Amino acid sequence: MNEVILAVASATIIFMLLASFTVAFLMIYQKRKKEHLIERENLENAFTQALLTTRLEIQEETFKAISQEIHDNIGQALSFVKLTINTVDVYNPEAAKEKLLESKNQLSQTIQDLRDLAKSLSPDFIRELGLPGAIGQQVHFLQKTGLYQASLTVMGNEYKNQTQEELVVFRIVQELLNNIVKHADATAVEINMLYQPDKLTITVSDNGKGFDTNKESNTGKGLGLQNMLSRMSLIKGYITVNSAPGMGTKAIIELPHEDGIV
Repeated sequence: MNEVILAVASATIIFMLLASFTVAFLMIYQKRKKEHLIERENLENAFTQALLTTRLEIQEETFKAISQEIHDNIGQALSFVKLTINTVDVYNPEAAKEKLLESKNQLSQTIQDLRDLAKSLSPDFIRELGLPGAIGQQVHFLQKTGLYQASLTVMGNEYKNQTQEELVVFRIVQELLNNIVKHADATAVEINMLYQPDKLTITVSDNGKGFDTNKESNTGKGLGLQNMLSRMSLIKGYITVNSAPGMGTKAIIELPHEDGIV
């Protein structure tokens, strides 16, 4: 009889220990699961905030570039049209006709340039043109100034990444070209796009005066590069800039490709 009682007591104790262990395990599991969800939510919030900050920075740089384009090119073109019209001699019909036709053509080109600028403000143009097409448009703008020999070469089988990723890459290429125009004193710009199965590599090179990359970083002037690095890290990409005084500058952008993205 004592043996039965002992067995029942032992079984009860073991059952209670197992139940306690199970409850404890479930409590720990639920706690860790909750902590994991909170951590994941915090990471997502941090990523969203960083992405928002990046968008605002990109937007600010884009507006600066658009403002400069309107001031330097659109404004100059319209001033030229105004000057041409003011010099029209109504008593010389043939010369007047020629000048008015020239003004008409200039206005048509200016309107098209404004349309292109307006398109470049919208993320939808990346979907419409594709990344090579959007970059090609920037190369066309450079060529049109008559100050640069600019080229774009696309190699490999073209594919699409996420639209947001391509937009970030495009804005960085825009910023690189803007830096070339402002600071490089270059006459030639070359852009190469290489589509590989695992990544897209974009190289932007110029034959300008170059700069000391170490000096730029030490003096804080490399902040533009730091912003580019930050933006690329958000989309799991990378950018390196190689330059030296008198040797031009080469920027290399790398964007990983995930299979199945269309």
